[in-house]
Amino acid sequence: MPAPTKVATISCIGPATQGGAVVCKSDSTATFTLDGKQVAVASADGVAVIGLPRTAPAEVTIGARAPDAAVEAVATIAVLPRKDTESKFTMECGKIAPQTAEQKRHAEVSWVKKDKAMKTFSQPVAAFGFIKPAEGPYSSPFGAVRTYVPKTKDCEGSTSVHNGQDIAIPTGTPIVAPMGGTVLLADPDLYYEGGAVFLDHGRGLLSVMMHMSRIDVADGQVVQQGEVLGLSGATGRVTGPHLHWAIKFRNVYSEDRGTDIWLDPALIMNLKLPE
Repeated sequence: MPAPTKVATISCIGPATQGGAVVCKSDSTATFTLDGKQVAVASADGVAVIGLPRTAPAEVTIGARAPDAAVEAVATIAVLPRKDTESKFTMECGKIAPQTAEQKRHAEVSWVKKDKAMKTFSQPVAAFGFIKPAEGPYSSPFGAVRTYVPKTKDCEGSTSVHNGQDIAIPTGTPIVAPMGGTVLLADPDLYYEGGAVFLDHGRGLLSVMMHMSRIDVADGQVVQQGEVLGLSGATGRVTGPHLHWAIKFRNVYSEDRGTDIWLDPALIMNLKLPE
């Protein structure tokens, strides 16, 4: 008689939404696929997060294969469509894009720092689960298409997708870690982001807090959920004080960081673990 074939377990919560994510549980260190492509690995507690792009189809297939399993377990998840908004902002040319040699150098140095951080991965330091990083109402949502109109005729305007969730708070409001993690970059003066903290939560998830007036953590520091990272402000490319909270999903199986995707923090904060 042939030996029985071991099959991995998988449990996921759906439906999901475009620009959101699916949280699944399987065997420890199981490999996860999204529509046949490797995208994530379960942490020691068997939890994996699979990010979904803003253009995800109406249904996706998630597979899980344990290290010693010969057969992949599969779950099919419905994906709800997004309904994003459009808006316009009038800004100084230097806020839209670097204009002077000094501004261009500042933007270049900032990019190098961010690129290094995005290529660094840390293990989870806490169980999965997010809280809001600041007390205040949501303002500009994730996914909104923004057109930046120059105040003068000295430069061209631009259009981009808002890749984070803004929280309307005055300068000096405490910003806390939405989930435990390792600080990959804590910088008071990035060109677009201003004062910013890049916090790696593990499981491919990276939070970025932008436009801060004060930074209270350092590169390499491990922080727990609710620990103060610094204070909000109006630094970088802004029209007024607020917190821009962005979450990036990084595929641990890809060396191409250009394929990583931004996720909707409002959706990610509401994710629950499967039973």
